[in-house]
Amino acid sequence: MKSKHARVVEVFSSIQGEGPYLGERQVFVRLGGCNLLCDYCDEPDTIPLRSGELWDAPRLEAAVLAAAAGRPHPAVSWTGGEPLLHAPFLAGMMAWARTRGFKNYLETNGVLPRAFEQVRSLCDVVALDLKLPSSTGRSHWRAHADFLRLLRPGSFVKVVLTEAATAEEWSQAVALAAEHCPDLPFVLQPATPAPSTRHKGRRVRPPSNARLRAFVEIAKEKLADVRIVPQWHHIWGLP
Repeated sequence: MKSKHARVVEVFSSIQGEGPYLGERQVFVRLGGCNLLCDYCDEPDTIPLRSGELWDAPRLEAAVLAAAAGRPHPAVSWTGGEPLLHAPFLAGMMAWARTRGFKNYLETNGVLPRAFEQVRSLCDVVALDLKLPSSTGRSHWRAHADFLRLLRPGSFVKVVLTEAATAEEWSQAVALAAEHCPDLPFVLQPATPAPSTRHKGRRVRPPSNARLRAFVEIAKEKLADVRIVPQWHHIWGLP
């Protein structure tokens, strides 16, 4: 049964600043609540499960159309927080977005495969942020494997790399992608320097250039499409 409400933090028009769709103008719907606590989180205000306000579908539909007015927006980016915490509501909204000519671009942490199955047929792009244990404090390999099996062409896997990333966990991430989605783009995203979400008083930093090059070479041994794409919306001064 579809949910009538979800927690919405904000709706806005901006330029996609990550991954292979870098530079595409999209409507961003930021949903509240997350089931993880990543060291490099760039939206920590969305982590609490009660973040944002309860919106119904008509309110969100109106906000999406207002944000899209005046210029082309090929897709709605459903982001967070973790959008799949709102999967029943999201299914209804994605179906509506399709009727308005939008593609559905889902940003997810990739650890809720059962929730994803509720919206999988409605997703045109899935940006799966594969989590390294050094960034989250625990491993999610099994959930990631189940999720990666469900990805379709047009999607991609992203791994945010901090200076704490190890060769062992990187090799595990590459092996998972090679087993379940070897032909999809595999994006290395150097962490944007920022205060740590998990460790008070620390800062998150990217790996050195030498280590990034080494990580690329490891990935290229097993994957066809490996790219380094930093976050750009911070550089552009966009939300």
